[in-house]
Amino acid sequence: KMDVVMAGDDVVRKKPDPLIYNLAREVLNLPASKCVVIEDSMVGLRAALGANMPCIVTPCPSSDVPDFKAEGASAVMDDKRGLGDGDDTVFTLKQLFPEGADVPNFEFSGMATAKN
Repeated sequence: KMDVVMAGDDVVRKKPDPLIYNLAREVLNLPASKCVVIEDSMVGLRAALGANMPCIVTPCPSSDVPDFKAEGASAVMDDKRGLGDGDDTVFTLKQLFPEGADVPNFEFSGMATAKN
């Protein structure tokens, strides 16, 4: 279930302006630290970072930056392997959102990795 669905037509300033993410956060009444943005482009990543929100990048064939991690992404999804830390280690969404956690967990070091 989606609590909020927003599109570019809902805001007057487009990405990389963070307005759409800040507006969604306000509608949900959440701090940025409890939000996770999922994006597929550098423009979207810049909008997420501008909103002070962690961003998972799901690159597509037309993605414009090969190293999103170096550009500030919290994690990058590899379509063949899953969510990774950029060092060929894969994690599950359960590890990213542990039960009882107040905020998403992007501290990948020291975690047990998921099986391929």
